[in-house]
Amino acid sequence: MRIFEVIRWGNDSGDPLTGGANGPDTCFLVRADTVEEAARLADVRLAALPHQRVSPWSHAVYLLGDDLASREAPLILRGPYIQSAYCHGWRQWHRNERNDPWVEKPSPDAAA
Repeated sequence: MRIFEVIRWGNDSGDPLTGGANGPDTCFLVRADTVEEAARLADVRLAALPHQRVSPWSHAVYLLGDDLASREAPLILRGPYIQSAYCHGWRQWHRNERNDPWVEKPSPDAAA
């Protein structure tokens, strides 16, 4: 299993400064085997959350590391939590629409 952070850009707060698509992001810490599996778990939760100002699906997935101690089923370990999502050189995948395939983007650190 692997540990992923799954991100929806923004949050559904009505606050004009911190809400909407440009506000801090809605994130989940997920244990799963694949990017698609991690996103699928988060998307089920996102669809159930308020989403008048943001999309009800995830936009990005970051691979944080491996879960070597667990052989349990895929699971949301934490979330949703609201924070600005920053990729610190991790492998990352993005999509622009709910049904788009996940596309890996090179890390800016990889070019250095």
